[in-house]
Amino acid sequence: MIKVNERVVTTEYFPDRTQRLKADSDCSNIEISWKYESDAELFTVIALARSYMNKGCKVSLKIPYIPNARMDRVKSDEEVFTLKVFCELINQVGFETVTVLDAHSNVSLALIDRVRQMNIANVIRKCSIDKLPKDIILYFPDEGSQKRYVDLFPEYRYVCGMKKRDWATGQIKGLDVIDNGVDLEGKTVLMIDDIVSYGGSLYYSALKLKELGVKSIFAYATHTENSVLDTKKGKLKLLLEDGTVEKLFTTDSLFTGEHNCIEVTEV
Repeated sequence: MIKVNERVVTTEYFPDRTQRLKADSDCSNIEISWKYESDAELFTVIALARSYMNKGCKVSLKIPYIPNARMDRVKSDEEVFTLKVFCELINQVGFETVTVLDAHSNVSLALIDRVRQMNIANVIRKCSIDKLPKDIILYFPDEGSQKRYVDLFPEYRYVCGMKKRDWATGQIKGLDVIDNGVDLEGKTVLMIDDIVSYGGSLYYSALKLKELGVKSIFAYATHTENSVLDTKKGKLKLLLEDGTVEKLFTTDSLFTGEHNCIEVTEV
């Protein structure tokens, strides 16, 4: 979904499926908000931005989820560095600022010109922490999430996971929990991560936390893909439905589905 100064952009199409767009705002300052749904929207964003700039407007972009954020490195000559290509296209437009939420890695932030990050600590508190007991324990499923979030909430105790992965297939086979001296018996734990697809990391994390005596488990992900509800591959969905994980808190940066155990907060 794309908005211009909070007004939803309606895209019309010619019979050949090319877009017919209108840049009908007279404001000197334009903010284009883009909640990513498909790569086709990139053309819409660029075309609108260029049209407003040609009118002398200052144009900024707000894009909570950075498309291609996972593809922040290549491991072989056959792989395409799609994140770099995406960022190059955004930079060529010449936005005044590009505002993002919870970038998957610093590579994205380094590749985008004039980038700003929203305050992710405030978002996590609003979406999840403020809705849970004051004595919760935070859990980070891997080293990346620990580095990303641990310093944001110094008042909370935390534990973290260490994944066991089949490197030939990339599949997670389980994990260990590093408890940092925290007694988890009977505690309430909030698992925190940036992106969830099928929820495999949080699935294995929750099972291990239950083994260690945790009483209540909640989860937070900034960016939740609709695939979390996949009936065949959705691992976290299984635990939400049997009560092992009581609720998944997320933002609307990606998620457009519905589930009674998933609570969505507007960015």
